Formats: sequence, C-alpha cells, structure tokens
Amino acid sequence: MKKLSVSAFALIFVVLLAFGCGSKKDDDKKTNDGEKELGLGMLKVSDEGYITDEEGNAIVLRGVNLGGWLIQETWMGPIASSESASQTLEILKERGFEDGQIKELYNSYVQNFITKADIQNISDLGLNCIRLPFWYRNFMDEELNFYSGDPGEIFGFQVIDRLIEYAKEAGVYIILDMHGCPGGQSTDHSCGVIGQNALYTDEKYLDAMQRLWEAIAERYKDCGTIAAYDIMNEPMNNNSSYENGWAAGSDKAVSYTLSVYDRMIKAIRRQDIRHIIALEGVWSTDVLPDPKDYDWTNIMYELHLYDTSVDMIDYRVAELERVRREYRVAVYVGEFNNGDANQEYAYQKYNESSLSWTMWTYKVTKANLGNWSLYRADLENADIEGDSYDRVLELWGEKLKTENFEKNTAVERLLKKYAKG
Repeated sequence: MKKLSVSAFALIFVVLLAFGCGSKKDDDKKTNDGEKELGLGMLKVSDEGYITDEEGNAIVLRGVNLGGWLIQETWMGPIASSESASQTLEILKERGFEDGQIKELYNSYVQNFITKADIQNISDLGLNCIRLPFWYRNFMDEELNFYSGDPGEIFGFQVIDRLIEYAKEAGVYIILDMHGCPGGQSTDHSCGVIGQNALYTDEKYLDAMQRLWEAIAERYKDCGTIAAYDIMNEPMNNNSSYENGWAAGSDKAVSYTLSVYDRMIKAIRRQDIRHIIALEGVWSTDVLPDPKDYDWTNIMYELHLYDTSVDMIDYRVAELERVRREYRVAVYVGEFNNGDANQEYAYQKYNESSLSWTMWTYKVTKANLGNWSLYRADLENADIEGDSYDRVLELWGEKLKTENFEKNTAVERLLKKYAKG
C-alpha cells in the first residue's frame, strides 16, 4: 500500500491558535440548577473506588463522545466509502491532490465539525464530560516523528488546548482517548487502519506510542480540566480472519494488552503522578488485573457496553460494581448505545450504580443511523475517489456545523433526564 510523504502529512495540520490549560479559578465553575458547583480541579480515585474532586466530593462523569472528529470513522462520517482514516489520506494523495489541498480539506473539516457552540451545548444538557477520541497522526508523521519539536506547533496539541479552553468555560471535563495507536491496537477500522494489529509486536510502534503519551502527560500534568487519560481504545477488538486477529480474551491477547498498559502507565507516571488513568477491558473486566499486582495507582477500569438485553446490561453493571469493590478502582462506561432496545434501562442502571458514562456519540453525518447520536444529518457525503477538491472542500465546510443537523429528540430526552442522576 502506497504511503504518504512526511511533508504531505505535516502540511495536513495547519497551525491553530493554541491555549494553555491555565490555573483553576473561581470563574471556572458552573452551577447546574442549584446543585453543588462543579469545579474543574484535578480529579482522583478515592480509596473506595469513586472519583472525587480536590475537596473529596464525589464526582460522577456523564457525557458524550466526540466520535469522528479527530479520527474519522467513515461508517458514520462525511465519506461515501468504508475506508479507514489512513486509507482516505492515501487515496487523496494517489489522486494527485497537492499537500496544501489536503491540509485545507482537513482543517476545514476539523474547524466545522465541532465548534465552541457544541461544547456549550453539551454543558447546557447538564452533562459534565467529553471523551475525545484522537489518533497518533494528529501528532506524528508516517515516520513516527512529531511534526514539530515545539508541542505548541503540533496540530493535536493545538486542538486539545483549544478544547480545554472551551471546556473550562462550559464547566465540562475531558477524557483523552487514544483511539488510534501507532501500528493499530486491533484489526478494526476504528483505530485508523484495518487488519494490522501491529502495535504489540513491533518496538517502533510501542516506542512511538510511549513518546506520545509522555508528551501528552508532560503538557497536561497540571491541567484539572483533563479528567483522565484513556490509554488505548478497544484493544484486541479483532477479526480472527486476520493473521494477528487474536481473540480478545485469549492468553496471548491479554498478555500483550497488559504489557502495553504497564509500559504506558509507567511512562505517564514519570511525567504525571496526578491524573486518573483509564484501562479498557475488551469485552470484560475479567481481562484486567488487580492494579496492586502492577503497582498501578489512581486507576479507572472501563467497559464499552453495546449489550441490548436486560440480562446482559445487569451482568455488565454488576461486573463493574464488583471490580470497584474488590480492586478499589473507579469504573466507567466509555461507550454505549443500545439503539432502541432497553436504552433507558441502561441509563437507569448506570446511574443507580454511580457509574460514570459517555454515550457514543455526539453527531454523525449519516441520517440513517437511528439513535447512534444526538445529532444526525441527511447530507451528501464526499466521494474521495471521484469528487473534485472543490467539491470535497464544500462538503467538509460549513455544512458540517451542528446547526445544519437534525436533533435526535429521543436521545436528547435521555441525556437531559439522566445527566444529573
């Protein structure tokens, strides 16, 4: 498969106005209908396994994912194909699009898909958390080098810095989710490449992932608006037809996954001893150990629950309650969406058990996806194999602003109803 040049990827990411996290101030707080003020101070996991603020008050994170923004998942994004994020870039380059054109297309997409108004809208729903999926190419070129020696000039950091300022103003926490790791952490397209799952067995990918998490931890170590670092999304979400498609719960898959977790946690802790670190179990917490066995501290265990039956929802909630009780870790449903089947029941169970949660997802650009999102649109999607540059730019422009989308009132009702427990 043909790769893009380093310069092509470097030019994709224009320099945006960067903001620092800043310090905690009184005006960084908000009040939800008379409830206790939500401060954006540093969060931590208590000895009982609950998230608390700096004063020891319990905080339950409830919010949405900003899926498809910093890593395009084409099944729900503005692309009329099923390509992965990396394949989309390769196709544009192979068609002869110039580096500056590719840069402009993606800048337009990012600037229009999520804006400051969206973050305030999330807050207005009563929610207090955003999970931000990103991939390593927001920060690194195809040779696994950072785009710049100055973090302030790197696209990924610029977008996160800007989001932090919006979130602070709106009173919303952020969970940073490495959705796409170098080499791919699964065979699924959601990690940016399809069929590779090469992270675990190639030192160059492991080293790149470690350097990226170290840079993130160094930059945001004192930023309370960041609630947690989510090490890697859905590791071993595999199709066994691929060579490296190890079954998620197999001994090999679990061993590789825990090895990466341990390495990244140690790397992060050398830079940042304060932030919560989230570890995902795919598809059960049974694959996650007692953190004391690895000397992991301030840990949150995470599941993605796409179960639709009452029995399975009950089972997974009980599973999370058990690991909180036995391991004293915080527990979190990082993604969930049950379509029309028992959706409200899931919300009820999560809140009854004081589970933090972030629904998948805030918006999609395909209207036929039912209740997968709060906003959806019946927009024409870009044909990256045939559309002209001007046409793709038009489709990835202001049409992608949420004001042009249909609000899914069924999802809105549930978010509003359960945002405050």
